[in-house]
Amino acid sequence: MNTLEFHDLGEDFDAGLLEQAYRDVYLPAFPLRDEQEDPTIWTPRLLNPEGNPRLCFLVAGTRLDTPGAHAVRGLLVAEYYAASQCVLISYVATHPDARGQGLARRLFDVLGRRLDSGRFSRGQPVQAVFAEIHDPAQNDPDGDVLDPHTRLRIMAKLGGLRIPIDYLQPPLGPGQQAASGLWLIAFPAMAHRAPPLTAARVRRFLVEFYRELGSSTPETDPLYAATFASLDALARHDTVLDPLDVAA
Repeated sequence: MNTLEFHDLGEDFDAGLLEQAYRDVYLPAFPLRDEQEDPTIWTPRLLNPEGNPRLCFLVAGTRLDTPGAHAVRGLLVAEYYAASQCVLISYVATHPDARGQGLARRLFDVLGRRLDSGRFSRGQPVQAVFAEIHDPAQNDPDGDVLDPHTRLRIMAKLGGLRIPIDYLQPPLGPGQQAASGLWLIAFPAMAHRAPPLTAARVRRFLVEFYRELGSSTPETDPLYAATFASLDALARHDTVLDPLDVAA
């Protein structure tokens, strides 16, 4: 994959490239409606670098600067939440023909360089990097595009650690439901200039995240009661992170 190119639609927007990445990689990788977002939501955020959350949309492929000739092989979508100074990697996916070739690592490395440079976080130090992953115990391998255990091993190799709380993904759009069966994980090495992750930092992120997605008072919202109760319990522990292999 030495000929791969990487294009950040948040820095140089290309509507055609977004459409192709969505069609060729995103939809096949995320077939469940409640885990999907519509690209019309992303477009204004990609065109407005001062918005919150700020969006990074990395596209990996070949001939990306040639309309009608580019081939999209993978994507990574990340959001920077300014109040909590946290990043959520909301999507990472590869084309079926590009799996098993280390593309996820390369996408993470490109994002890492943006974080280190301050380009994505407006010069502010990133305090934590999060992502969501399917709980292998609650997701049937036959009903998933990628075996949840395989995905877990990939995330572990990328440095992911589980935050052991009762996590709930908020509804991503009108008519969609909150999604359970997911873990919230963190990548401490990607925020290597930050102090060790604490339950208080996780709380600040979740409050901002849930508020941005429609809950005016997340900490008293019945929908997220179990999440914040489990986070309160986690705050009494010495560590807030578990290895993914142990968690499995």
